[in-house]
Amino acid sequence: MKKDERLEIIRRLRHPALEARGYTRWWWFGGAVTKEEIARELDLMAEAQIGGVELQIIYPIYPDNEEKGIQNQFYLSPGFFELIRFACGEAKKRGMVFDMTLGSSWPYGGPFVPKELSAPNVIPYMLDVKGPASFHYDFTTRVYGTCVGCIMGRMKDCRMLPESIVDLTDQVVDKYLFGWEWGLELKEISVPKGDYKIVLFVSNDKRQTVLKPLPGGEGLIIDHNRKDALRHFLRHGGDPIAEQVGEGMINSFFCDSLEVFGQNWTDIIYEEFRNRRGYELRPWLYALWGEVEGCTGEVRYDFNKTLAELTEENFFGELTKWCHEKGTTSRVQAHGTWGDVLRCYGTADIPEGETFSQYDKYEVNTVHRRLASSAGHVYGKPVISNESFTWLRFPRFVVTLENLKAAADSIYLDGMNHIVNHGFAYSPKDSGKLGWPFYASTQINHKNTWWPFYKVLGAYINRMNEWLRMGEPVVRIAVYLPQSDIWAENPLSDIHMCMKLEERMTTRAVDAIQKAGYWFDFVNDDVVERFSEYGYEALILLECERMPLETARAMAAYAEKGGILICKGELPRKACGRMGYEEETRRIQRIFREMKQKGTCVQTADRIEGMIEELQKRVEPDVRMRRHSDVVGYVHRADERRDVYFVSNISEQWVTEEIRFSRQEKGFAVFDPLTAAEKRVDFWEYEDGGVTVEVTLEPFGSLLFVFDGDCEERSFGERAKGESARDMGEVWMDLSLDWSLEVPEVEFEEEFAVLEGWEQVPGLKYFSGEGIYRKEIFLDMEDWARAEATGEVWLVLEHLGEAAEIFVNGMSAGILFKRPYRVEIGKLLTPGGNLLEIRVRNLLINCAIDPEYPEVAEVEPVIDRWPYSTGRINLNREEWIYNTREREMVKEPVGAGIWGGVWVVI
Repeated sequence: MKKDERLEIIRRLRHPALEARGYTRWWWFGGAVTKEEIARELDLMAEAQIGGVELQIIYPIYPDNEEKGIQNQFYLSPGFFELIRFACGEAKKRGMVFDMTLGSSWPYGGPFVPKELSAPNVIPYMLDVKGPASFHYDFTTRVYGTCVGCIMGRMKDCRMLPESIVDLTDQVVDKYLFGWEWGLELKEISVPKGDYKIVLFVSNDKRQTVLKPLPGGEGLIIDHNRKDALRHFLRHGGDPIAEQVGEGMINSFFCDSLEVFGQNWTDIIYEEFRNRRGYELRPWLYALWGEVEGCTGEVRYDFNKTLAELTEENFFGELTKWCHEKGTTSRVQAHGTWGDVLRCYGTADIPEGETFSQYDKYEVNTVHRRLASSAGHVYGKPVISNESFTWLRFPRFVVTLENLKAAADSIYLDGMNHIVNHGFAYSPKDSGKLGWPFYASTQINHKNTWWPFYKVLGAYINRMNEWLRMGEPVVRIAVYLPQSDIWAENPLSDIHMCMKLEERMTTRAVDAIQKAGYWFDFVNDDVVERFSEYGYEALILLECERMPLETARAMAAYAEKGGILICKGELPRKACGRMGYEEETRRIQRIFREMKQKGTCVQTADRIEGMIEELQKRVEPDVRMRRHSDVVGYVHRADERRDVYFVSNISEQWVTEEIRFSRQEKGFAVFDPLTAAEKRVDFWEYEDGGVTVEVTLEPFGSLLFVFDGDCEERSFGERAKGESARDMGEVWMDLSLDWSLEVPEVEFEEEFAVLEGWEQVPGLKYFSGEGIYRKEIFLDMEDWARAEATGEVWLVLEHLGEAAEIFVNGMSAGILFKRPYRVEIGKLLTPGGNLLEIRVRNLLINCAIDPEYPEVAEVEPVIDRWPYSTGRINLNREEWIYNTREREMVKEPVGAGIWGGVWVVI
């Protein structure tokens, strides 16, 4: 690659496109915000390289207080709209994107949602009856809700016999007390001879409400299967926001994860089921809960498939249609859905995954990420977003910038290319040391001690977002999703499709495919039936028993044209729905039997190793990590000119990795996206149509390999050094002793002969903030000549708690927030005296566990301003703001400052 091309890449790394900037979720508690603070916080975000916000207005934590400037805003009130308009305008002034969660909190719902459009939860109530007999039953006070169906059938060996099923729904009537509807009763019926079961299906009157809403936003959530329910919500909770704020001000409306607990029904099911499946559902209701001889799985499939189609069309698809009507785009998290998860993600303009819990590790995340990125790939979505860093560590305030960098790389390795921080909690100046923290968040805002250093990571995220949108993803392997099995096997329930798929296929199996060097997409029936439109070289089936006949035929056609089909374990052997089941089952069995006989479908032993062995015989890995595939991963993208590979080491160890890039004969250059500098490799060799590269990766280090141009044109920048901080070169000076420490915030200053963490120092045990270490070093002319001759002089810290900026003679040498703790200082040294200054910021957890940290509840149960009764406010603070969990889980302060060795290395 020519020098000018490499310099252009460095320029792009240093100045990523504005549209590639990362976002943050921005919580407003109770809408109790001021215009002055809104503007201040947007400035803080922009300075930290954050390019957009996603507003989510949630529960209140303080009562109105005019003296403190706290005024809670009611959902859809004039003040609510005014503040949103102001925030949109201020974001636009700063060139920032403004997105917003529709409704109050999540899932979609509110005070205007009537029961008939809310999310139903149906529960079976069963009675065993011995016939012959006359039977009557009073359900009053035993069930609470509306009868949606009642059937009776004869039982044999714990199965209901289909020919005996009788629909009793019309025999269930209201029971009255003094003229009022009081309950339900089954009128007297005749039960034939034998053991019978009567099953009443009741739609519960107790239904889910909006989670953690702002004042006035309380109410039922909508039925996510009904277009009229969504449109009703949008008319009341969407249209007013779009109209009040103005067209073009909101970039995307956001839908959070479908935490729709218990919805397993819709009141339009009977008509939709009849139209889509071709028979009546009600006589077969018992199959949704128990066993009906000969057809349980088929009825369950038909029922769950119908709900899947309804939610995709009437919720996900209709939401995007509405967004387009309002001149915006949709950004949607589909995890939690019972639908075809790829199709549901694929209806959005921007599908969004999520990183939940301790995922700063290299592992395929099926549930929250790989499904979303696969949908983006197969349905042509150039931007695939990710809610990032949610519950990254528990309790709060212990997440480090190093954790964030590792977690970001993990997100990128799963195919995402846009990061939305979770997140930034609105916290005014007088909100205390901890601010107003969100309960499930990594606190990525101005109240966190390491916030001044976040800008380095923010710039990295922006670079990676841009480079991972270049061209198209290069994916050679597809893994078929056994969604039909999930629909067929699950009884009446709110199926979380993503979790059920992960449980069935297992993380271990999909992770093995990835770590063998094969980046893969998940695919569904829709994609398989259009397989000729994609470039997949192999299709893998994991734990797949059922599939539609059309899918089996498409797989046979793919294999007949030379595609590789590998089936782990048993071959598919069942069709899906009840109608035509026997004939379609025979055809599917014949298709796979013939493919196996021809050798176009490879059946492996039911073990992961056998599957990988068969895959390796047939397809060369795209990128093979030959030494550390458990911690070093890759993503590959390409356009008509370049191939770009992102490679990351998500571990705390230095690794020297041998990487085989297959089918790659172009020249290449290597760049560090964290520093935007060109890097060296240790070794390279072109052979057999590819190139093998040996490279040393720092702990939590990442590289961009850019292939472009003739293979003879190669040149590399700085060579990676060593496998530990001290092995970088010769230790020239040991500076481990005699430092001063100043903590201006608490007027502390002291000399330390031996460095120790300041959490060990009386008066600083629970201090969170900045501590400044100083030491002067003297270079005589001989030392100065030696420093100049070496070209590089490094300051190395053995321990750092938690991030620091290094100054030499008053000039910044750089920011350290991840291992190895080293920075080049040679260019800032001068002959004679040199002042070293290490400005360290520790973690916020030490302050959070301070027993003296103020947590003040409202004393009076009733006050003369909103909310008048203080009980709910106090509960919100106790549950979501106070540090009870932090004190329970972290008994002693964590390391703060610097301790151990400090060296100058040449």
